[in-house]
Amino acid sequence: MKTYHFTRLSLVLIIFTSLFSCSKSEENVPLEGGGNFANLIISSDSPDNVLVLNETINLMVTGDDGVEYTNEATFYVNQTEISGSSHIFDAEGSYEVYASYLGINSNTLSYEVIDAAERTIFVDNSKALRNQTITFSMVDSDGNDVTPEATFFVNETAISGSTFVSASEGNFTVYAQYEVSGNTQNTASKSFEVFIPVRKTVLEDYTGTWCGYCPSVAAAIVEAHAASSNLAIVAIHETANSSPDPYHFPQVDLLQAEFGVNGLPAARINRTTTWSNPYDVNDAIVTAGEATNLAIAIDSQLNGSTLSVDVKVIYEAGSIQGDKLVLYLTEDGLIHDQVNYYDTDPSSPFFNQGNPIPDFVHNEVLRLSLTNIFGDEITATNAFDTYTKNFSIAIPSDYNTANLNLIAMVVSADNTARNAQFADVNEDKEFE
Repeated sequence: MKTYHFTRLSLVLIIFTSLFSCSKSEENVPLEGGGNFANLIISSDSPDNVLVLNETINLMVTGDDGVEYTNEATFYVNQTEISGSSHIFDAEGSYEVYASYLGINSNTLSYEVIDAAERTIFVDNSKALRNQTITFSMVDSDGNDVTPEATFFVNETAISGSTFVSASEGNFTVYAQYEVSGNTQNTASKSFEVFIPVRKTVLEDYTGTWCGYCPSVAAAIVEAHAASSNLAIVAIHETANSSPDPYHFPQVDLLQAEFGVNGLPAARINRTTTWSNPYDVNDAIVTAGEATNLAIAIDSQLNGSTLSVDVKVIYEAGSIQGDKLVLYLTEDGLIHDQVNYYDTDPSSPFFNQGNPIPDFVHNEVLRLSLTNIFGDEITATNAFDTYTKNFSIAIPSDYNTANLNLIAMVVSADNTARNAQFADVNEDKEFE
């Protein structure tokens, strides 16, 4: 999200599920043409994700158009470009490998490199909800599961078995202790996190460039954002016959009818609660940042004019019947004159700025809805399970892609926002 100023009226690229490839690559005969893929899939000739020190792997990448792009793609190991499509791992540790071609990144392969006599551990969830079970495992250099041989230590305290649950948030480390020929050995440590979801309040600003009283909401939103960073803000523009608004949202009338908006300016908190003049900031932020029971993640990639988005929702107690997912695309930095009835009001931050205010900066302007404007149904989701939905949409050529943001909300059957998340386009925003 962009920095807020008083001169504003506010209110993956491809997302792909991170695939984990454990199989050896197979011969691939390239098809004619190529370059018409939406996803790239990387694989290797390693039968598992445990490698012995100085082991070499050979990599291959194929598009979802069935064409192999190994010779054209660039491969990266721990974010560092490598030469060719093979790599020798000459140091112990954890590695992530992916390929990139024509601006699209593949899925990521993860490897643990160990000495032939050593063991390594895996954590099945590096970021877990409070009270969510985390499972540890240990394997030898051949990839064999030797978990029964391990005693696991979390934050230097031995645990019983190979699972861990925490009711408190925090950062943790785990390692395993095992014996070889009567000698006690320790694996390298792994880190993981337990988090409690944070509520992000939705503020929706119904506005127009022709609306002279609308800057008052803009000022209140600036003040609210200064008081809390846990706000997801959307500016929904409506045009006027007398003074067309270039940012008019075509379905604004449906939103206004549903949420009882009868004139401008108007603002809503979490979609259904009226934020009334004089727009007390405390009303807007009273629940922002509180602990809640669901979290949202957004990952997006822009490839040319095609935006791909992956939204994930995780619940502590499972979904509620009627839950829906709303996903909006907004744009910052739009420049247009703003009618200003506060030009002669010395108590207003818009005093003496002109009427209209020239070259006013409009932020968080609602451009597109990737879902139904009131949300798409979330299928029944159990506690600690993740609901995932993928989107793909063409971005109009007049949008500034550097200024695009995504706003995701989970709303209940009555359209009240239960929680929200925001992210820039091309950002991977994890659960918070």
